[in-house]
Amino acid sequence: MSWDKVGRDDKLLSWKDNMEVEEYVYTVGYAGEEFFKGLKEGKIIGSKCPKCGRIYVPATLYCEECFMKTEFTEVKGRAYLDSYTIVYKDFEGNTLPNPQVIGFVRFEGTIGGLLAIVEGEPKLNGEVEIISFEIPLRVRNK
Repeated sequence: MSWDKVGRDDKLLSWKDNMEVEEYVYTVGYAGEEFFKGLKEGKIIGSKCPKCGRIYVPATLYCEECFMKTEFTEVKGRAYLDSYTIVYKDFEGNTLPNPQVIGFVRFEGTIGGLLAIVEGEPKLNGEVEIISFEIPLRVRNK
C-alpha cells in the first residue's frame, strides 16, 4: 500500500488576499529564543526532560509526557530525512524554474523535527547534513 498522493493543478488552494494576522506581532517565547540563538551559532537546540529523558526538537519549556520543566541541550544525534514533498509552483500558481524539495528532518533519539529545503536527490531515511542554519534550514544527503 502506498501513501503517495499526486496533487492536481485545479485542486490547489491558496489565499490571494491580505490576512488579518499581519497586524499581530508573534514572539517566539523563551524556548524559541534559545532555539534561534542556537541556529545563529550553528547548533540545533532541543530540550530534555529531567524525569523521563525525552528530548524535543525544537526546544519546548515543558515535557509533553511528564509536564516537567525541561532543560536546553544541544542535539547531536544523526539527522535523517523522514518525509518530503516536491513543490512545482509558487503561491501565485506560476511554475518554478526548478522544483523545490521540502523535507521533514528528524534527529535520532529526539521527538519532533524541523522543516528544511533539501538540496540534491531526496532519500527517505537517508542521513543528511545541515549545510545552512539560516531559516529555512538547508540540508543535503551525507
